[in-house]
Amino acid sequence: MISSIGIENLGVITSAHIDLGAGLTAVTGETGAGKTMFVTALDLLTGARADASTVRRDADRAVVEGVFALPQDGGTAAERIVEAGGDADDEAVLTRILPREGRARATAGGRTVPAGVLRDVGQELVSMHGQSEQLTLRAQAQQRELLDALTGEDGAAARAEYAEAFAEHRRLSDEQRRLESTRSERAARMDFLRNALETIDGVRPTEGEDEELAALAARLGAAEELQQAAGRAHDLIMGSDWDDAESATALVAQASESLARAAAVDGSLTDAARSLEDVSVRMADAGADLSSYLAGFGDDEAMSLEDAEARRAEISSLNAYGEDLAAVLAFEEQAGGELLDLENSEASLGDMDATVAAAQARLDEAAVALRAVRIRAAEEFSTSVGGELAALAMPHASLSFAVTETTPAAHGADDVRLLFSSHAAAAPADIGKTASGGELSRVMLAIEVVRARTERFPTFVFDEVDAGVGGAAAVEIGRRLARLASGSQVIVVTHLPQVAAWADHHLVVRKTDEGTGAVSGVRELGGEDRTEELARMLAGVSGSASARAHAEELLSDAESEKARFRAELMG
Repeated sequence: MISSIGIENLGVITSAHIDLGAGLTAVTGETGAGKTMFVTALDLLTGARADASTVRRDADRAVVEGVFALPQDGGTAAERIVEAGGDADDEAVLTRILPREGRARATAGGRTVPAGVLRDVGQELVSMHGQSEQLTLRAQAQQRELLDALTGEDGAAARAEYAEAFAEHRRLSDEQRRLESTRSERAARMDFLRNALETIDGVRPTEGEDEELAALAARLGAAEELQQAAGRAHDLIMGSDWDDAESATALVAQASESLARAAAVDGSLTDAARSLEDVSVRMADAGADLSSYLAGFGDDEAMSLEDAEARRAEISSLNAYGEDLAAVLAFEEQAGGELLDLENSEASLGDMDATVAAAQARLDEAAVALRAVRIRAAEEFSTSVGGELAALAMPHASLSFAVTETTPAAHGADDVRLLFSSHAAAAPADIGKTASGGELSRVMLAIEVVRARTERFPTFVFDEVDAGVGGAAAVEIGRRLARLASGSQVIVVTHLPQVAAWADHHLVVRKTDEGTGAVSGVRELGGEDRTEELARMLAGVSGSASARAHAEELLSDAESEKARFRAELMG
């Protein structure tokens, strides 16, 4: 609930601090005294749009601060404040600062936050009922939300099932449309991939084959030069049949033998002798390798130079699929996977009609179930709210929901309309077109009283809920507000003493004229002061003995009735 509100320089109110308690609080005052600013302050604390025109004309800014006692578990309001960086434990402090120039600022739990955070928190803590809320009651979306709020756990489960079915049906339908719309492009792509894979498979290159062929072609193209170079090197190392010159192998062998004999005498030559011996062995090995190379030159090649060049040309024909053979092989792997996916898509499209039909059947079933829950809640609501309207001096009025089937949407496949009739002779019609402002005020009160039987909300605020009524109807409005306040904090701005008499706390807004203009203050009344205020409201002037007697009677009757309420709750 709201523990306290501080107001500075808002409209005609220069400064006010109001402590608020549980139960019913009535806010009264003469016309123009500033009662509206009290409601405006609450609106600002719950995220309403800031208007610089509400700043008092001789001030630079207006400030509104509210202290809210949070539910024991904190609830989503505390979570939202903490999420925004503020502090929230057993209470939360919300602030709105409106400069005459520049942007307004909001804080929650000591942290500057967007106004949207206050709006989110306010929706959890305060239910506002005024002229703007009457406009929302005229909106069809709000009417549907109201009905859904009356459906309880069954409705929540039905809406969740419908939402899941709707999302799945939409996903599958979108996929089906996508597959259908891209069918020709997909077919062309599949043809391209198949042709590409067939072409690559026809050539069937192997990894690194292009490099091997390049080396082979280079070797085959230089065969004569290679043979001459290898032959000359062989002859120099090993000697030849047509040249009497000693070979390098023989000369090194002679040097090695000579040095070995010397090393037997002088050990310092041992390493040199061993090196020459190693060179002799290596040269013999090299000569043998060259002999083998020359003997089998060209015999171990798998293809001729012409064949090698032809194979290279064949591999080069695949350049359309990659800049080199490695890229072509990578494309082949990717193309195979893509073709498989596309073929699976075609298969999926073939089964899609049945899949979408099954999703549609599930959606239809969920829609029927949700509609049944809504219709049941609508019937129960109509009966309950009818009794409340009768007690609010609208004995022949009716309020009902018309739930009819319509095209499925995210919220259901129902067209929900709130219908109202002020008397039996009039056919129920859209409440936004048939109900007056005063009737809407009482309808909203009746709705909240009915909802309070199964739901609990921290704070209700009613602004001029008694507009257009008086007498016995006003007494009944006060009684209903008092009953509602048995489980919630209720604040009502009223001009009727029959309503104010039911309050547990009575605040009065009074205006005085000063040199700087009108100034209003807010204070709580009790005892004789409260009786005098009710008498003023009854007679329009102060000091009327008959009005005072009537005021005392209203207070006495209300206290007796509230005592009975409390006894019923205790029993």
